[in-house]
Amino acid sequence: MTLALLFWAAGAVLAYTWIGYPLLLRVLARLARPAVRSRTRRAAWPSLSVTIAAYNEAACIRAKIDSTLGQQYPGRIEVIVVSDGSTDVTDAIVASHPDPRVRLIRQEPRAGKSSALNRGAVAARGDLLVFTDANALFAPDALLRLSAPFADRRVGLVSGQGLYDGLGGGDARAVSGGYVRYEAALKRGEGALGFLASADGAIYALRRQLYRDLAAAEVNDFLHPIHAALAGFQSRFEPRACTVEPPSHDGGQEFRRHTRIAAQGMHLLRRWLPSLVVARRWRAVWMLISHRALRWLNAPALAVLLVASAGLASRAPIYAIALAGQTLFYALALAGWLAERAGRGLGRLAIPYYFCLVSAAGVAGFVRFVRGRAEAVWAPTGQIAERAA
Repeated sequence: MTLALLFWAAGAVLAYTWIGYPLLLRVLARLARPAVRSRTRRAAWPSLSVTIAAYNEAACIRAKIDSTLGQQYPGRIEVIVVSDGSTDVTDAIVASHPDPRVRLIRQEPRAGKSSALNRGAVAARGDLLVFTDANALFAPDALLRLSAPFADRRVGLVSGQGLYDGLGGGDARAVSGGYVRYEAALKRGEGALGFLASADGAIYALRRQLYRDLAAAEVNDFLHPIHAALAGFQSRFEPRACTVEPPSHDGGQEFRRHTRIAAQGMHLLRRWLPSLVVARRWRAVWMLISHRALRWLNAPALAVLLVASAGLASRAPIYAIALAGQTLFYALALAGWLAERAGRGLGRLAIPYYFCLVSAAGVAGFVRFVRGRAEAVWAPTGQIAERAA
């Protein structure tokens, strides 16, 4: 009886996390959509301060600035690049840009992304703060679409979405693209209900008056929707406001990235979830638990399901079928890992391999969280990304 209870409980957690929650969001979003549309009839054109925290981004910073200044946007745009102790020619490229709307702030000694964004926010003059990554190039109308929902005065934050380019990346790009589409579907539902479990760090905007200084290890794209909710504002998702950036190169890079995200997210939930409960922001609490916390329990739930299936396989066909299915899935994931180590393409093995990899990253993130390690500084893609504060 105990094993059967564990089997169905673990199965229920996994089913709700990956299927039930998205379906529930979809139903609720359809009910809420008429009310959202009726309040967003016209676009406003506030001034924008595009803030970029940069560390050794010489390879892409000029293209990023040009894609920002070349936007089809009728309002005023300024670009603030905060160089966090860059040791390459990033500073020289930014400082030599001929457009007076571009400003360089040098942060020395190196203090991390959060500190850099705090400096940028203080220097900003725009009505909206736009946060973005140096290697994520804006679509021509990205900022136009990103700013339009702010015509609704209830809206405090709007997230776009970062897409991956079609050059290189192989299996990692294909899986990342599928993950982006899945996350976009969740954000559509959440945005229709007024909150986002996280903004997309590649492109999102926040009303300047809502900005609060970030602690060194706090993640801006995770925390800012929480700040907006506590201030009584809504968050929205605009998928047509997009950027394009290179994908992760391999499984190792994806594992490190998701480990970092999980550890930082757990830290923020411990700090801010009580505040949301006290403020009775129940919708935000529900979304953060469903979209984030339960997903970090993916690996333990999978382990419980496997052990329970093995113990019950001889008692009923459904348990034997579940065990066979899991065994096959993990065998395919192992084959994908071996294929990547051998330098071969993954093909259809990419999905089970990356699913298991990201699930394992949740465990690694929890270990890092328990040990009190928090990311304060970073490195761009292609450099060593793991530096702990």
